[in-house]
Amino acid sequence: MQHAGTMNLRQASSTGSPKSMVDWLIVASAALFVGILALAAYWDSSIRVLHLFEAVPFVLAGGLGARRRKLGYALGVASGLFWLFQAGYLVTFVRNGFEVLAASLRAGHILRPDILIAVPAAIGAGGLLLGSLVGYATLRNKSPRDAGLFAAALIGVAVFFFAILVVFAPQFLVPWKRLLRL
Repeated sequence: MQHAGTMNLRQASSTGSPKSMVDWLIVASAALFVGILALAAYWDSSIRVLHLFEAVPFVLAGGLGARRRKLGYALGVASGLFWLFQAGYLVTFVRNGFEVLAASLRAGHILRPDILIAVPAAIGAGGLLLGSLVGYATLRNKSPRDAGLFAAALIGVAVFFFAILVVFAPQFLVPWKRLLRL
């Protein structure tokens, strides 16, 4: 039996009630990721515009996801998945970040902060992905048509990221060219 002043996860994330843990996870994860983008852009002026645009789907996902909108969940899944695929599979940025974290812990001081930032970035992208999946799963008004929304978000986010890479940082397309054998 539930206490009268509490709500379960399903109720909290599918009604107009106060923010649930899932809502806070989505917002905090998106904010963490965008903060890391800003820090990297501060350190390297050549990626400032790229990171400004890269932040857009994460900000939208955080804002819409916290409002329990299906589009926000779809953007959160697509953005997190795309970034983790690119930074964790196509290149070794995420793996290198965790290796630098381990080496920093052994050394007792921070080594290579420019690589170490991959750890909180991966946590932010992964948290947004997970929070968006859980948030969507707790909705009561799911529909088979939502698969189209998620597919459109995946395609839209991929096209958006490719476009900003082409315009602002074509050097980052090299791993994609290898993968696609272009």
